[in-house]
Amino acid sequence: MIDKAVNKSVQAIRRKGLSRARTRSKASSWKEVDTLEGGLVDTGVVILPTRGCSWARKSGCTMCGYIYDAGDLGDTELAQLFKDAVAGLGPVEYLKIFTSGSFFDSREVSDELLHSIIQTVNDAGVEQLQVESRPEYVKADGLSQVVDMLNSRLEVGIGLETSSDLVREKCVNKGFSFADYEKSVKICNSNEALVKTYLLLKPPFMLEREAISDMVKSALDAEQAGSAKISINPMNIQNGTLVEQLWRRGEYKPPWLWSLASVLLQLTEKEIKIPVLSHPTAGGRKRGTHNCGKCDSTVLSAIQEFSKTQDPSVLTKLDCTCKGHWQDYLLLE
Repeated sequence: MIDKAVNKSVQAIRRKGLSRARTRSKASSWKEVDTLEGGLVDTGVVILPTRGCSWARKSGCTMCGYIYDAGDLGDTELAQLFKDAVAGLGPVEYLKIFTSGSFFDSREVSDELLHSIIQTVNDAGVEQLQVESRPEYVKADGLSQVVDMLNSRLEVGIGLETSSDLVREKCVNKGFSFADYEKSVKICNSNEALVKTYLLLKPPFMLEREAISDMVKSALDAEQAGSAKISINPMNIQNGTLVEQLWRRGEYKPPWLWSLASVLLQLTEKEIKIPVLSHPTAGGRKRGTHNCGKCDSTVLSAIQEFSKTQDPSVLTKLDCTCKGHWQDYLLLE
């Protein structure tokens, strides 16, 4: 499950990055519009500065730099930050909590903090709560307790990245297997919790055409495993990561927006039955998925519209002179 050479490289970069990182003491929050049961709803997002991902602290993924935004606050302070953030959002139907790690990891979110967060969520009267976790922290007993305490429906986001164990080991250094993911999905489904699966478009060490095929297969595999929703995240270059080093040396290029649109279209052609979303971070910028620059905003808007409606026609109408360059790139890279 772990490539020793890749893992060693990530560890060296991580130690250097953590030695310079500043701890966060504030929560970030904002409102957006997202889909819930086929409709658009007001959605709140809260990023809570917990200690960060336990996997990232000892090694980590090739592309993830969120650990550098971790905090060192106590439970009382974190609980108050969350309460204040939710109050500042106002009424929302859908609430997402990001800790840059695993909500069910007790080293990151203690039982005391978890109970306080759930009480705040219940008081807010949201319809659905999304948290995130690595598979190893999704346990039947703990999950069932959370579901019982919540007044809203629970959605668990899992960063599978790819259904290929080889790609996840050699290119992402994720530290778990597809079988681990399948087990966690079964636990969630048996406890009436939804699963939102995150997939990564174009990990390092892959050709772009390989990455496109991998995304299509991975989404279909996640659907088969019982995921209720798919979110495709095209690579964005984060500071202090192996991917950033490769990018700076000219050995990695973020995916084209055309590649992302191609994945979404292929999945509709294959009649995937669950929603497929994409909200590209740093889209249209040099560190994120982009095209020629002239068409980036148009293609990004179409991808956002597809994520809301699941209507492929918004993507089939797109065109630009750079689309031919992208097609040549896939053949010649």
